Amino acid sequence: MTIERFDAIERLQTIRQQLDELSRRFASQEAFGEWVPAVDVLDEGTQFRILVDVPGVKNEDLELLEEGQTITLAGIRHPRVGSFARQERPTGQFRRTLTLPEAIIPNSAQASLKGGVLELVLKKARKAPAKAKSKAKSG
Repeated sequence: MTIERFDAIERLQTIRQQLDELSRRFASQEAFGEWVPAVDVLDEGTQFRILVDVPGVKNEDLELLEEGQTITLAGIRHPRVGSFARQERPTGQFRRTLTLPEAIIPNSAQASLKGGVLELVLKKARKAPAKAKSKAKSG
């Protein structure tokens, strides 16, 4: 007799990932039918590093728009030609709009695409230093 171990924690993690994906799709407010690539945003002090999963997307099919604290990533994954026995990877256009916790320097983005991961580095805008109060003496 074989005993199978039911790993409740592993199953709950899978369900959580599925709910996160569903939540992300609804939160993106994008039309159904478009695919939504996963994104990580790292705060590295003076800059943000953004990692976007875009396997099968070419450099020339990507676009980045910056506006204050908001960036929009857009692109397209072209469908492969052929007769599929199974197709799970979505194709077509995508658009992700992210609001960062701080403003970035316009046109500071550095991008690289390696192994299906788009990596963006965006420098943070410097905050204006608080003005010191000066007391004027009348004489």
